[in-house]
Amino acid sequence: MADAGTPEDPAAMIRARYALYVETLRARMPQAQFELLMEVIREYVKAGGGRFRLDLEPEEKELFTEEVQQELLILLGLLGAMEPGHEDRADHVVARLGDGEHAKAAMSLVPPDVANDSDKLRAMRDKLDAQQHQRRQDEQTVEDIARASGMDT
Repeated sequence: MADAGTPEDPAAMIRARYALYVETLRARMPQAQFELLMEVIREYVKAGGGRFRLDLEPEEKELFTEEVQQELLILLGLLGAMEPGHEDRADHVVARLGDGEHAKAAMSLVPPDVANDSDKLRAMRDKLDAQQHQRRQDEQTVEDIARASGMDT
């Protein structure tokens, strides 16, 4: 039995942890970066989670530093942990995967044991790098088709 001040519902605990983390970020981050981070979170939730494309204006790109990206990953992990059966995501950590040929300064949210396994991290980076390469090739193909069709690119 939990004490009177501790909710028994794991999702409630994670929601409380998320709210506390957001308030901590609000207190320590520059306001413009915090507002951008919260806007990205809102867009993510509005899109239904999963993968989505983040289109930032030049001034937003400047604010979207590695630190902001790291905090975004942590918040996404906490949001994911609110889903039943995924509570363990609240304890995932940000791992810096480094640079590949196509993906630069890659980061990912991983379980703590994966964060300490350089082979797994390298495999993750290589997979992300291959995906980034394929994405660039696909974008180039679409642009080439549009140009051949007389469309503006």
